[in-house]
Amino acid sequence: MKRSLNKYFILALGLALLFHGSALFYTIEQTYDALIHLFFAEHYASNWQEPWSYKWYTGFTVMGYPPLVHQVLAILSFIGGFKFALFSFSFLIIILFVSGVYRSSLLLTQNENYAGFAAIFSVFSSVFIETFHLFGQLPTLTGISLLMHSMPEIYLWIKTQKVRYLISSLLLMGLMVCSHHVTPIFGMVFFIFPLIGLVIMDISKEITGSYSTIRLAFFIKQLTKSIKPILIFGIASLFLMITCILPYWINTKKNPITQVPIPHGSRDNFLEVLSSGLVFFLIPYGVIIVLFPYIFYRFFSKRLLFFGLSFSMLFLLGTGGTTPLPKMILGENAFSILTLDRFTFWASIMSLPLVGEFLYRIAKKDYKDYLIQKFGRIYFTSIIILLGSLITFFSIFTINLGKLRPSQPQAIKMLPIINFLNQDMHYKWRYLTLGFGDQMAWLSAQTQALTVDGNYHSARRLPELTTKAVERLENSKFRGIEGIGSLQQFLANSEKFNLKYIFSNDKFYDPILFFTGWEKLSLLENGIMVWEKKNIKPLPVIIPRIDVPLYQKIIWSFIPVSLISISIIWFLLTLTFYNHHSAYNIKHKATSLKFSKTMWVWNIFLTGATMYGSYLFYIKNNSQISSENVVQSYFDALDFKKFTTAHSYLDANVKKSLDQFMLEISVSDGLLSSYAKLEDITTKIVQKNGDTTFVETQTKWITPLETIYKKQIIKTLQRNSKWYIIPEKNDEYIPANLFFNVNETTFYNQGRRKITTQQTYHEDILPQPVAYVQQAKLIFNKNENQYHVIGEIQNVDYFPSAINLKAVLYDENNVELASYSSKFQNKHYLNPFEKTVFKIDFEEVAWIHSNKKEKSFNPNEFHQKTFSHKPVKFILHVSTSVATKNLYQSVQINELTFDNNYINGLLFNAGAKEVTIPQLLISYYKENELLWIDHQFIKESVRPHRKRTFNYKTLNTSVIEIITNTTNNCFVNGLQNTVGAADRLERFNNLEDKNIMVVQNNNQMKLQIANFIGN
Repeated sequence: MKRSLNKYFILALGLALLFHGSALFYTIEQTYDALIHLFFAEHYASNWQEPWSYKWYTGFTVMGYPPLVHQVLAILSFIGGFKFALFSFSFLIIILFVSGVYRSSLLLTQNENYAGFAAIFSVFSSVFIETFHLFGQLPTLTGISLLMHSMPEIYLWIKTQKVRYLISSLLLMGLMVCSHHVTPIFGMVFFIFPLIGLVIMDISKEITGSYSTIRLAFFIKQLTKSIKPILIFGIASLFLMITCILPYWINTKKNPITQVPIPHGSRDNFLEVLSSGLVFFLIPYGVIIVLFPYIFYRFFSKRLLFFGLSFSMLFLLGTGGTTPLPKMILGENAFSILTLDRFTFWASIMSLPLVGEFLYRIAKKDYKDYLIQKFGRIYFTSIIILLGSLITFFSIFTINLGKLRPSQPQAIKMLPIINFLNQDMHYKWRYLTLGFGDQMAWLSAQTQALTVDGNYHSARRLPELTTKAVERLENSKFRGIEGIGSLQQFLANSEKFNLKYIFSNDKFYDPILFFTGWEKLSLLENGIMVWEKKNIKPLPVIIPRIDVPLYQKIIWSFIPVSLISISIIWFLLTLTFYNHHSAYNIKHKATSLKFSKTMWVWNIFLTGATMYGSYLFYIKNNSQISSENVVQSYFDALDFKKFTTAHSYLDANVKKSLDQFMLEISVSDGLLSSYAKLEDITTKIVQKNGDTTFVETQTKWITPLETIYKKQIIKTLQRNSKWYIIPEKNDEYIPANLFFNVNETTFYNQGRRKITTQQTYHEDILPQPVAYVQQAKLIFNKNENQYHVIGEIQNVDYFPSAINLKAVLYDENNVELASYSSKFQNKHYLNPFEKTVFKIDFEEVAWIHSNKKEKSFNPNEFHQKTFSHKPVKFILHVSTSVATKNLYQSVQINELTFDNNYINGLLFNAGAKEVTIPQLLISYYKENELLWIDHQFIKESVRPHRKRTFNYKTLNTSVIEIITNTTNNCFVNGLQNTVGAADRLERFNNLEDKNIMVVQNNNQMKLQIANFIGN
């Protein structure tokens, strides 16, 4: 048959290159996955035959993901760099996808015009736009495109048994499995098996002359006759699927994925979580939902029956947790591991041929004639305009969804970070990014420095990550318990991972960094704050790795790219062969009246559901339609810093101007004001007097340190059918002094005074400050069934010190049981001669025994360490270094009172800096012997010469048992405790602090303050 190009297909290719080719320059770099693929591409470009990467997770194997797409990107990068490779490969995917839709549609519809319209629709289909421009899933799109190209070849092999179609289909299968291993696995089930049924149907029809006369027995007979080519293809393709990426299967066998499943929106109940329903159901289908009756009707025609069954199963599995059926079908384990949006993706792709068929028939053929004859040209024109408008709406909405609701932070200039890592050998330590989104992968691709985090969760190896549902540390605040809990362990035990530098693009994490002993180092020119941890050892010269046999490296390095070369040569040769791809122009009759009614009823239902949903959306989001709505809208505006919007909800008669409102906002700071995100709000009307109501509001705020619950009564007023809030009066306390000065001692470290490449700690070497452990005890809390190490330590030197503490527990046979570093319950920076109490808790690694299903944020949840033997001994390691920051000491405790087990008092800031988050360290004593240590964060800041009240409930210390009380096993900077401070002990022993602030019921309590200055 003479080859010809369909005009609609040519138009589709042109539109695709114009539409997607121009848009991808603005979208592809902001997608979820594109930069991850560039990271892998950089690995192959730098170490083509090395399967081990040190850059993420303290090391991982790249054999955990098929290499073809990444290797092609690496090859293209040699021409014009990695961004050039990304854009070039994106154009290739556009062409492959549109041509794949055309070829598979031609096979299913047997009509070139239908296939051409399907190709045109695929250009603007929301499923392709979302997967390409929002998710950036290049291997997924490559795999499905190759699958669609392989379907006609498989069809013709089974039907004609000509070897060239077998070769073509196997080459495409090989490329597919090397691009995306999931596509051929599920493609076999949902695409290839129905395709085999289609072939047998067509063969049977050629014999019987009609599909309607085909019976099951006859179908099975023809299937038996064609079993040989089917088995040849099946066995050969299975062989290719195994051998082409054999190292992947071996790695999967040796290192199975045992990590806790990460929650994914595709498993949600779409009726409850509307955002998940939008992203993982409504957008992928788009206009296809309107045509569901036609699609199901055509799929369950006899010829396409097997595709109808496959489509129905894909549709069902794609509904996620909306019904219990997907979990019942897949099983608990598979349901929790798989991302179910892939089924919706495949269902949408499978329906494209029939959408093209419908659009052509309604625009050009029988449906057009039927509608005009039945209802008139105006009705027909309205239908065409409506369909076109829906297609346009879904296309524009989907491609701009990343702008309407950004899923990534603004683009970060990486050069200042790269320069920082390259200078002074900073790359000899690991780093961590916070608030970078998927741009962390792009940073990793541009530097040889290593990070403890990563962006391919299946490759994670650290138990601190694999034992809970945290995909990345950099966005840990979005994962509640698991996220912040995991991040805390890395921040507190950073020496375990040689983690010295943190690049923060989100000030939300500042408090947890400060209170775990990190120090702000510098603000880079791109606005990224660099944090540093003192006394962290550099990476060892030799880092452990897992090697693989040479044959696996050869397979991984050369088979995928060899397949590309062979395929290009082969398909160029096939251009000279005879074409068996038949195109039938079947004259379809207009749909029956019954089917027309089905489409009519379905779309009336959709219209009603849309209108009802819009009404509910209006009621819920109309800010001032009720007193409860205006309160919720007010807090929502405050949460997202939309202060002008929040001010518009205030009653104008109160006469609080926007300037006054903004001024009051600007002078409020603290844990709640600056570092909290609203997680939940409930409202209840407690009193109503005419147009005035009092609304009881209970809010739950997430902070990096703790969860804050706040209860308020808010007065609202209705005026002109709108509700407004009556604002509360602010504290009118005015400090006595209009202007004051503070005399203070400041410290400055020159750093390097001579330019040299000799490696030091990036500065001239300074002597480590001398510290002395005055008390150290191993205690047992009977209530919590948990062990702790507590004590007191003093800086006995003449310059400030940064203090790091680490305790190791042993049993009676000197077997190490656990080790952990101090976290919140001590001061990490001490002025000369200043003391601090400390408590070291021993947490289980990463919530390893937790089966908790509740995922709301609760950083106070503590997963205690379980011990096989009873701890009876401990060793305390103290390391110090010179500090010049975080030494503010001007906050004083005043007016302490004791009332019904509560300590009440005032914090007064006598200095010239605003303390963003004050922390109280409360130590319990009995007869001057330390028993217990607790802490409390003050929710609001203390401005200069202002005061802030606090209220603390005391604890019962009768449950504390002291196991060991000694300082002989304490070491400071590697020296035994008394050795380093021997020349100073005589001078300072007589200055032991005995100032106990509160005495009650034979318990003595001392309060200390740690000050975080954030803004």
